[in-house]
Amino acid sequence: MFYTDDFMFDVMGIVELPDVLYHYTSIETLALILATRTLRFGRLDSVNDPEEASASDLPNAATLVFASCWTAVERESIAMWRMYSDNMQGVRICMPNNPFMGRCKPTIFEKGGAMQRFDSKVEITRKNNGPGIVSYYVTGPNKIYYTDEEKYRNSPCLLQDADQWTVQLHDLGMVKNTYWEFEQEWRYKILATFSEAILNDSNPQAHPALDLVKFPVNESALYLPLDESCFDRMEVLLGPCVTEAQELIVRSLLSTHAPSGVVKRSDIKMRRQ
Repeated sequence: MFYTDDFMFDVMGIVELPDVLYHYTSIETLALILATRTLRFGRLDSVNDPEEASASDLPNAATLVFASCWTAVERESIAMWRMYSDNMQGVRICMPNNPFMGRCKPTIFEKGGAMQRFDSKVEITRKNNGPGIVSYYVTGPNKIYYTDEEKYRNSPCLLQDADQWTVQLHDLGMVKNTYWEFEQEWRYKILATFSEAILNDSNPQAHPALDLVKFPVNESALYLPLDESCFDRMEVLLGPCVTEAQELIVRSLLSTHAPSGVVKRSDIKMRRQ
């Protein structure tokens, strides 16, 4: 395990957590967030980076991790607009770093970085009567560590001492190849099983919680309730190529679901194709 408080402070140079974070997305997704009052956490085996959350000794490890991906960079990114909004006609949402129901303050722990409780729960289930989990906590926001070193990007999470195994899953989903460094990503994360444990088992991969072939995770996404206060201070930035009609839709959405929210126009000047 490498993602500790010391690693965050001494290696990554994180002085404090950002007060607000930004999420590039489509107008359709904005509509769903506003209407349902939830934030979607996608399972990492379905994202655009096929190396996400890999572990050298745990096949299908990415199916254990659900994440919501943000950035702390206030300045707009053309690359982010192009990647996460069709034809640069999406939006960028700004929210506080603790947007979930109850607005509990994130705490940085020795292992795994920041974590925060939310005043609700999510349930993750497994096929074939596998062991599910109920969670009241979100890991994050934590900054992704970018590296080309294999020992970080595909590290083991099962450590043996005689017949005893220590399972450490804190690092899953917290490291990416430097190709993705332009995103400067901060991530919220939920695991579909325990983050650490000691198993007296000769074959820990056969443990029902870690056997992702016999007992795969059912859910492909989770939806966490957002606190109502977040909608009072929501800021929505329009993409550089948003049309007048699309702007009217966004303003109508906020007028209906977040009347105190603010709509801003992009500072990037682009010709619509």
